[in-house]
Amino acid sequence: MRTLKKYRAALTKSRLFFVSTSLGLLFASCTKDVEYTVENEGTIYMAQSYQNVAAVTLFDIDSIQDIYFGASYGGLQYPGADIPVSFEVDESLIATYNAQNGTEFIPFPASSYTISGLQTVIRAGRADSDPLKVVVTAKELVLGQPYMIPIKMVSAGSGIFNENLSVSYFRIDSLIRRERDITSQGTITVSNENNGGPTHNEGSLKLIDGDLATKYLTQTYAPNMWFQLKFPSAQIFGAYTFTSANDADTRDPKTWRLEGSNDGSTWTTLDTRTDFSFSERTQTRRFEFDNTTAYTTYRVVLVANNGASIFQMSEWRMIQYY
Repeated sequence: MRTLKKYRAALTKSRLFFVSTSLGLLFASCTKDVEYTVENEGTIYMAQSYQNVAAVTLFDIDSIQDIYFGASYGGLQYPGADIPVSFEVDESLIATYNAQNGTEFIPFPASSYTISGLQTVIRAGRADSDPLKVVVTAKELVLGQPYMIPIKMVSAGSGIFNENLSVSYFRIDSLIRRERDITSQGTITVSNENNGGPTHNEGSLKLIDGDLATKYLTQTYAPNMWFQLKFPSAQIFGAYTFTSANDADTRDPKTWRLEGSNDGSTWTTLDTRTDFSFSERTQTRRFEFDNTTAYTTYRVVLVANNGASIFQMSEWRMIQYY
């Protein structure tokens, strides 16, 4: 629905542009009961060819998403009869676009989209055609890769064809992943607690308090110690973050694995990091992993730190895509 609203807004904006180009002529005329026309009267064009209205935002989610396009009738009047309009997808235009704009777009994979149709009609008495749509399955696209679908208007009945506004380059600079941090919904426990307990000013609760100025510290570090989050219901996560603490990088995590479990005894390894190091203090680093199974409990097994007899970390957050 949002993309359809964007399509309609583009049509309105473009028509206002065409009308405004000749308002001076209109107001300079006498106030007779006459029918005004402008030089672009009856021009058939694609509103999505304007500026950045063809820049598309897609979310990396399972559901399909729609991109709308169509044709418009320029000027102050409306067509007296239906005008059939035809389009085509012309991927050969991508290379020229890239050369002119210094970009690196590639065509949408054929498996990632379908088009509702390439013919429509600007109906008599209306300024805009019935909309057509590209139905995109974003899961077929690769994160970080810019994509493009050039849609070209190839005929418009007997209407005046505007060659300069006949191509819309629907482009995705990158997919957007919708995400949320639901760390606070989990209950944290650790194998090696701070000597002062979990509520101490460097106790385990500080590991998920959302404050980078605090930290969890245990004076009894041992290889394969762990800290974990248990959630009220099973959750699927796709990323997590660690934030280094304020001092002594020898206390930082170095090698670890992230595991998931639904019974607290059988664990599945979801991510492994080896010989990692932070480049600065209170630095947040993000780690992504592939997983489609929901678990109630996620734990980090700390295989090794950087050599100290103490372990510390400012923050651990779990990120969910949706």
